[in-house]
Amino acid sequence: MWISIPKRHIVVFDSICSSISPEELDVVMENFLYMVPYLLVECASSDELRAQYSLEPFTYERPTNIPPARAGDCGVYTLKYIECHALGIEFSKKDFAKPNGKSMRDKMAVDIF
Repeated sequence: MWISIPKRHIVVFDSICSSISPEELDVVMENFLYMVPYLLVECASSDELRAQYSLEPFTYERPTNIPPARAGDCGVYTLKYIECHALGIEFSKKDFAKPNGKSMRDKMAVDIF
């Protein structure tokens, strides 16, 4: 999940889209869409900052171009999505192919330690 405060928008990166229908996701996300604006207002350090935020709910989307992951690989894929997004690199379906899950996990373990 990526939250853009300036755009008031949430992007849900879901590598196992079949696990929840769009209608079910709408129900789950509704709380977040209303909660994030309230958190921004309540956590603002001054009245000036608080006045910059609205209590209007955020919007959200779930992109459909996310490569699918096997159960158990979603954590590794999530970290790689975050890395790619932070570096401005496109998500390559080839790079995120199922056979690459183990090698990504091994490389990540080496990078962390």
